[in-house]
Amino acid sequence: MKSWFLSDIHLKGLKERNGQTLLRFLFYLNKNPRKHRLFLLGDIFDFWVSDGSVFETEYKELVDQMSSFKKNGGQVVYFEGNHDLHIDVFWTKKFDIPVIENEAYFQIDHLTVRLEHGDYINPDDTAYLKYRSFIRHRLVEFWGHFLPSRFWKWFGERQSRRSRKKTARYAIENAEGIVQLIRNHALRTHNDKFFDLIVTGHMHIFDDFTFTAGNKKIRSINLGTWLEV
Repeated sequence: MKSWFLSDIHLKGLKERNGQTLLRFLFYLNKNPRKHRLFLLGDIFDFWVSDGSVFETEYKELVDQMSSFKKNGGQVVYFEGNHDLHIDVFWTKKFDIPVIENEAYFQIDHLTVRLEHGDYINPDDTAYLKYRSFIRHRLVEFWGHFLPSRFWKWFGERQSRRSRKKTARYAIENAEGIVQLIRNHALRTHNDKFFDLIVTGHMHIFDDFTFTAGNKKIRSINLGTWLEV
């Protein structure tokens, strides 16, 4: 079985280039679902909250492909990011696709693999960590499920327009420092619990780094982003 890892696609619609690329990839997986395992490491959508019908309608073809993939024997695990929130009520309840909020460990091809969105890569970003804690508070989750999806779609599009250029510029201007944060996170988390490979997203910088722990080679991969910067 082949394992695939995707993150930070930030889909705004299926007619855009990223949407068409992802659909073609899902068509490929659906040719033989039982041979593939798909890990979605967060921020797959530019914004998706709860189980709103607006999101399901907007991405119907993609949802259908994911549902078909899972139904026909493919394996999917969805890690929430900071743009896709409280989504277990949709992906898990409707399609039996597990949704994970924090990190998780898997055995893949005789390797112990740690997977996560990457929210904790920068432990000194207190503003973001407070934001993350806030959006995952039970009261916020309640409103996420209660308010109409049209509101969340409007809110998400508004927030994304405001933050996208700033985020892209920050990634370019601070690339070297971000890479070091990613690598420090791999070293730090490996000291806490063993793994052979860690795969993260969130930081919008691709990095493939190998370090030695004892007599073993440990690999860290940050997937970068599909956004044009």
